[in-house]
Amino acid sequence: MNQYLDKLEAGVYQLIQKFETQIGENKRQQEEIARLQAAIAKQQEAQAQQKNEHEAAVDELSEALVAQMNNLKNETQQRIQEVTDEMQSKIDALTAENQKYRDALAANAEHLRTLLARLPQENTTTVQEG
Repeated sequence: MNQYLDKLEAGVYQLIQKFETQIGENKRQQEEIARLQAAIAKQQEAQAQQKNEHEAAVDELSEALVAQMNNLKNETQQRIQEVTDEMQSKIDALTAENQKYRDALAANAEHLRTLLARLPQENTTTVQEG
C-alpha cells in the first residue's frame, strides 16, 4: 500500500509539475499576446498618423495647385485682354487710315470729274463717208 501511495504521490507531483508548467507557459503566452497587441496598436497608431499626414499633405498640395491654377487663369485672361485691346487698337488705326485713303480717293475722284468737266466736249456725230 505504501508503494501505491508513493506512486500516487509521484503521479500527483508530476501532475502538479505539468500544471505549473502549463500555468507558466500560459502566462508567457499571455505576455506575448499582450506584447503583440501593444505592437499592433502602436503600428496602427503610426499608420493612422501617417495617413493623417499624407491627407494633410495632399490637401495642402491641392490648395496650392488650385491657387496656382487660379493665378495662371487670371494671368491668361489678363494677357488675352491685353492682346485683344492691342489688336482692337490696331484695327481702329487701320480703319482710320483706310477712311483717310477713301476720303483722299473720293477727293481725287471729284477733282478728276471737275477737270474732265472743263475739257471741251467732242462732237459725237460723225460724217458718213461715201
